[in-house]
Amino acid sequence: MSSGPTAKLIDELVLAVAGSAHDARARHVLAQALHGLVRLARSEQLLDMQRDAARALGAGSRREMRALMRRVGARGARKQEQLPLELLDRS
Repeated sequence: MSSGPTAKLIDELVLAVAGSAHDARARHVLAQALHGLVRLARSEQLLDMQRDAARALGAGSRREMRALMRRVGARGARKQEQLPLELLDRS
């Protein structure tokens, strides 16, 4: 499991809700349920961001959206590859 701020917050929530009175299994089940909700929320957020980006680019269908996102991703990858050369030219 990750040790970032989300994991720490989930641990604090589990301790606040379940405390030490409940058994270890109940605390584990609660923690895993909260981790699952976080993963679901992240994936929904990513889908919303992709949908909004596709709308901004003018995609009308899912197929168009995927094609546009691939093109945008390819452009971004090319720019990332060129970045070190641009930095070398400036110095």
